[in-house]
Amino acid sequence: MKVSSLMDKCVLVVRPLRRQDEFLLLLDEGSVRVIHTPIMAIEPILESQQVKQKILAFDQFDIAIFVSVNAAEIGIKWLDQYWPMLPLGMEYFAIGGQTAQLVADYTQTVNYPTDQITSEGLLTSSKLKNLENKSVVIFRGGRGRETLKQDLISRGATVEYCDLYRRIVDQKQVDVTHQQLTEVDCLVVHSAELLEAIGPISEIRCDNNINNLPVVVPSNRVAETAKRLGYGPVIVADSAMPESMYAALQKVF
Repeated sequence: MKVSSLMDKCVLVVRPLRRQDEFLLLLDEGSVRVIHTPIMAIEPILESQQVKQKILAFDQFDIAIFVSVNAAEIGIKWLDQYWPMLPLGMEYFAIGGQTAQLVADYTQTVNYPTDQITSEGLLTSSKLKNLENKSVVIFRGGRGRETLKQDLISRGATVEYCDLYRRIVDQKQVDVTHQQLTEVDCLVVHSAELLEAIGPISEIRCDNNINNLPVVVPSNRVAETAKRLGYGPVIVADSAMPESMYAALQKVF
């Protein structure tokens, strides 16, 4: 692992707080100076008749998909409350290694993509090719791309969402981030939604020129959002996995 190229650099990370953030741990091990300013908070939906109905009907589904660490953590809490024994025959899927580990710890088996850590990567699974007469529940945080649902429907499945949390933008933290962008060597953003929250670079009022601030993102889709908002140069990691994001950060310098 190359450390010297990053030791004197300062990196701004804006994703929500996690109990154990493996990417931040990697940065710490590499002696990178990090400013972590979560501009978005995750607010679990703890009391919801709609969620409860989906959980109680869990045995009516054939496939359960968890799209994020938060979806897995919160979804498992709901399931554990109402299903002391999980229904037989369920196929479990996850996006991301950390998400998959949480699901595997609870269910023992889980399918997940190891190369393309996205909805598109998940859709390459042979187990999701023919879904005629299959029923799918997607555990997620509400609002988001419809790619996964639409593709599953096109393959014959019926698909329902179970929205377990909300993403809340903290405008005060966004304002702080605008100032911090003038003090760092690179910005790391894990989602298009976070970039949208920061806003177009042309609308960020600051004393220093930040038009050429490097931005590291996990996918081409997020890169397109970054470019549309005026950020650049944009470096695209191979995936959202911590090691891939760290490797992309090294390429910046």
